Amino acid sequence: MSARSDDEDGWATLACSLDGGPAAMAAIGLVVLANDTVIEPEVRRFLPLPGVEVYASRIPMARDLTPASLAAMADSLPQAIELLLPDDRLDVVAFGCTSGSMIIGPDRIAGIVRSARPGVAVTDPVSASLTALSALGAARIALVTPYPASVNVMVEDYLSGKGVEIAARATFRQESDVTIARIDPRDIFNAAVEIGRNDVDAVFLSCTALRCSAIIEAVEQAIGKPVVTSNQALAWDALRKAGSRAAIPAKGRLLRDR
Repeated sequence: MSARSDDEDGWATLACSLDGGPAAMAAIGLVVLANDTVIEPEVRRFLPLPGVEVYASRIPMARDLTPASLAAMADSLPQAIELLLPDDRLDVVAFGCTSGSMIIGPDRIAGIVRSARPGVAVTDPVSASLTALSALGAARIALVTPYPASVNVMVEDYLSGKGVEIAARATFRQESDVTIARIDPRDIFNAAVEIGRNDVDAVFLSCTALRCSAIIEAVEQAIGKPVVTSNQALAWDALRKAGSRAAIPAKGRLLRDR
């Protein structure tokens, strides 16, 4: 131990060097819905890389999942973003709600983030998923959601408006993130395989509250087509915008074939 005596207070001062810290490769700020129990562990499972860390800040969200409750989140976004590592480096802010991104709008979300944290890159699940589907050459998709009818209509209209052809669609019709988070991954697997056998280029599993990380590879093997999920695409895009092209095994073609 290298140290010198400090006569003022009796403490020995230790020499040290400062490295890049735990997030030397990428510091990703994640805005999480207050009642979402899935997105944080899921995103971290998609990013098992040394030097990549995810730091979360939560945002109020009503229990009932409706277009109105999704839109209301925009008012709380600035404060949630300001609480993300305010005194340290942040490379990317990821907004953690797929349907909320469609309602609020990716451009508005990006504007709010950049007002609070100038110069920081921004991603959201719908922008990331659309970019991922394009990267995979998937224009004709099968869509699985957990949403109630009012949100499903909005999601379908949004994706169709972005030029995505939805050839098959299915939903678990849950009313809140609380119950969405409890959908058994085996049921998600079965739904994805069944719908993925249609004439489609890929399967899109929409919602950050769905537990999909453990079933993506198995679905792809069963149907011979790529699978994109909200959290997988969000992690992929955040890593990309942080400047990393590292490949992640066993989490689907999108992350494996970077």
